[in-house]
Amino acid sequence: MSGLVNKFVFRKHDSVGAPAAEHDATFLEDCYVDTGDVELLLDRTSPKRIIVGRTGAGKTALLYRLTQVGHNVIQLSPHDLSLNFIATNKVIAFFEESGVNLSPFYVLLWKHLLVVELIKCRYQIKDDDSYNNFMRSISSMVKKKDKNKELAVDYFETWGNKFWQTTEERIHELTTRVETSLSSGVQAKFKGVEFNAEGARNLTTEQRREIREHGLDAVSRVQIRELENMLTVLDENIFDDNRNPYYVTIDMLDEDWADDRIRFKLIRSLIDVVNRFKRLSNVKVILALRNDLLYRVLNLESVSGFQEEKFKALYLNLKWDRKDLECIVQKRINKLIKRNYTKEDVGFLDVFPASVDGQSTFTYILERTFYRPRDVIVFINECLELCSGRPNITAAIIKEAEGGYSLERLQSLAHEWKNILPDLAHTSRLLFGMQNKSPVSSLSLDVLQEKFEDIAISLESESTDPITRQLYALYQSGSGNFESIRNYIIREFYAVGLIGIKTGPTDPTSWTRLNNHARLAPGQVRPSSTIYIHPMFYRALGIRI
Repeated sequence: MSGLVNKFVFRKHDSVGAPAAEHDATFLEDCYVDTGDVELLLDRTSPKRIIVGRTGAGKTALLYRLTQVGHNVIQLSPHDLSLNFIATNKVIAFFEESGVNLSPFYVLLWKHLLVVELIKCRYQIKDDDSYNNFMRSISSMVKKKDKNKELAVDYFETWGNKFWQTTEERIHELTTRVETSLSSGVQAKFKGVEFNAEGARNLTTEQRREIREHGLDAVSRVQIRELENMLTVLDENIFDDNRNPYYVTIDMLDEDWADDRIRFKLIRSLIDVVNRFKRLSNVKVILALRNDLLYRVLNLESVSGFQEEKFKALYLNLKWDRKDLECIVQKRINKLIKRNYTKEDVGFLDVFPASVDGQSTFTYILERTFYRPRDVIVFINECLELCSGRPNITAAIIKEAEGGYSLERLQSLAHEWKNILPDLAHTSRLLFGMQNKSPVSSLSLDVLQEKFEDIAISLESESTDPITRQLYALYQSGSGNFESIRNYIIREFYAVGLIGIKTGPTDPTSWTRLNNHARLAPGQVRPSSTIYIHPMFYRALGIRI
């Protein structure tokens, strides 16, 4: 950038892109760094089809890239599918609260939605004419002597003339069928029972047992038998061209598109359906899920017959190394400056100092991230905000920017884990003022009590947060075991990334990022273990080096 010396200065609101991919089209198009994940998703023989990563790890960017390079990509989000209709349905809520396992219905729903979206896209069904053309085509494909395939054609005849309805209308119709099947006979037998969640809570134990039996039978009756044969027809007669694959992507599952009570069950059923659709050799259904959401969906509510092990082969865990993150930064800085100021290529060290506190600048920045693109982009944007009118970024500016960045990242962490640890913004302050590394034993009974008293004013005694509940049990009701509770808090702080841990003198320091986001077992945390506060939060938590 020698030609710009004494001429180039950063302007107000300069940035290297938006942290969220959905708002970052300007930079994402030209600055995407391919780590091989897109090719893996496009490969129909690869089992990888559930993208798993933390907030800001690049899940949405990866799906965006797939739509750019892939053909026949159908993009869906739960907001488009009007699934909140199920979450607010009073009859569904009644049977859910009564303990009826409605997973078979949710599986049926997803299969129906995916089949409809695929057929609509494949045959461009928009009206009566296009539907009739499709029916003539499918009838000639399927031999009448194949009884199972005939049933699949019956499915098209039953539902096909509704293919161009809005998704909401299709969901309403299918849900109404289930609602009718469930409520039939119950209203007559249990007079006066209100069909809503509150009505279910007022049932006797005997009534609950009878309703669960009835619900099981009703859910099995509502199965669309023809749909069970549909995957065979899709694979052998409709999506049978190896040169013309189709992809369905589903994103935004971690947003608030339905009440959590139903949302987690719908997502778990969707994972099951994605696994079933593997048998289609030229169709691939791809999901994006946050680590914490996947953990909640699979582990916090057990369902009979649901085995997580059989789905692990489907996971594509997003990981970034230094080289790839450095490449992202180089590309974005180059685009920012070339777009506004010069045709010359510009690199990181053209605008950043070589070192900060005796450490290479990029290493200093990277150590204060979870090795995610979003963290790096946010940190650099914080620096740019402070250097308007300057030609480069100094070490002092980086240190100043780190204060705001650290606070913002702590708030982001609390938001990311709000479904599991809703009080994390407050309980994280149990670490306030600690040294950056210290033995577990330093967090003694008295020290933890002092820190709890500092944050107690911000907590509710009836909170659903498990850390808050443990603290109140220990220090107010006196019913908790100190070492067990301290152990639990440390394991949760490790899981979210606030701390790393060296469990024993010969063990390496473990971080969730390096440990594929696995959780610590209770016995791994000992009083002699050493905890390390993540450098991202040094400034926000007043950590002493």
